[in-house]
Formats: sequence, structure tokens, C-alpha cells
Amino acid sequence: MLTTAIAVAIPAKITLGRVGGLDSRPPTEDSPRKTSGKTVFVECCRELAQWIFESRIRFHELPDGQYDSIMGRGSGGGIIFGNTGGVMEATLRAVWLYLTGTKAPASLLEFKPVRGLAGVREASLEIDGKLLGVAVVHGTGTVRPILDEILKGNVKYDFIEVMACPGGCIGGGGQPKPNGNGRPDDSLRQKRIDGLYTKDERQTIRCSADNPDIKTIYQEFLGKPLSPLSHELLHTSYRPSGSCDG
Repeated sequence: MLTTAIAVAIPAKITLGRVGGLDSRPPTEDSPRKTSGKTVFVECCRELAQWIFESRIRFHELPDGQYDSIMGRGSGGGIIFGNTGGVMEATLRAVWLYLTGTKAPASLLEFKPVRGLAGVREASLEIDGKLLGVAVVHGTGTVRPILDEILKGNVKYDFIEVMACPGGCIGGGGQPKPNGNGRPDDSLRQKRIDGLYTKDERQTIRCSADNPDIKTIYQEFLGKPLSPLSHELLHTSYRPSGSCDG
């Protein structure tokens, strides 16, 4: 039985934009997007940027204000989710907090073994006397070899992060294209990655589990991490293709 935890990020372009006959024009109250009888409001980053430019919104001219709750207040751990290795790093910060009851040390606030653009990165670390093996994979071409090695019993991990897009979400299909066309190369991906890590370093809250809004959700609704309700609502599972009815 494969017990390794695997976090998977799919390309934003699959779920956003023009899929399923969606109208690509910005929605309005009078004309929301509709598909299959359902009203949806979705934008990829590239479409959102176009919408902002067309609406002549100049952020530097807007007055300061407060973010809307509950989606406004974030953490450094949430910011780096956009990078390959970011989900892993953010998770390890939270795991340290839950297992030890103390804040993650500086070594986990900059966990370099899972950073970078190598297709597969591996690391091991000890938290509260438990030795954990982790791996980070990005780009669909690198997934099969590591799964084969796991199934053969050649390697063992407690947690694997898999991102389909090269570089993570920052290299996804809905992200801005360099010079308006083409695909981002590794140098551009690295700049985007560095930008998110820099923003992470500037945050007062570095661990997502320390976010007051997240704490409130668990206290008032979900109960605690890994509770039956949180598992039901926040976790998913997959079946081999072809096994679904219809």
C-alpha cells in the first residue's frame, strides 16, 4: 500500500480561461459567464491583467485600504505556494509547529534543499525525533520515473510535492507571456520564483498555520488539522482513468 502523501498542483489553464466554452470577456452583473447552466467567475492571471489595463486601473493612484476578510490576510507560506518546492516548504513549517508546538527555525524558513529548478529535488530532515524524507517534482515528464522508483521500492518518501507546470504555478499556462508571446524560460521563471521568496521574507506571518483567519476557521468550523471534517472538505483522492462510470 502506497502511504506517501502526495501534493499535486495542476496547471491553472486547465480550470481557468476559455475551457468548456467559457466566454473570455470580463463578466458583469448583467452578463456573467455561463457554462453548462452554471454561473462562474474565473480569470487566469493574463486575462486579469488585460482586464485591469482595459479598465485603466492604476494601483499606485489608489488609496490605501484593508484587505477583505477572509481571503485577504495571508502568510509567507501561502505566497510561496506558487513556486515549485513552495508547497513543500510551507508544509514543513506547519508540520514543525504542529509536532513541536514551537515556531519553525530559520533553517525551515529558507529550506534550500527543496528550492531551485532541478526536475527532482530530495531532502531529509528530523522534526521532533522523526526523520522525514521528502521530494519535489515539477514538469509532468519527471513524474513517471520517480513513481516507478517508489513502486519498485527503491526510494521511500513521506511527502512528495508534484507540480505539472515547469517552475510551479509561476510558469503556468495562464501566466503572462514574455514580450507578449512565447513561453517563459528558466531565467524568467527564476526571477518570478525569487520574487515570491522575497515577498515571503517580508511577511510578518511566515507560517500559514499562524494566520489568524486560518486559526479561526479551525476553531469555529473544522475543529483541528486532520479532523474528519477537514479531511472530507480539504482532501481529495484519484482513481485510474477509465474507472469512472460514464
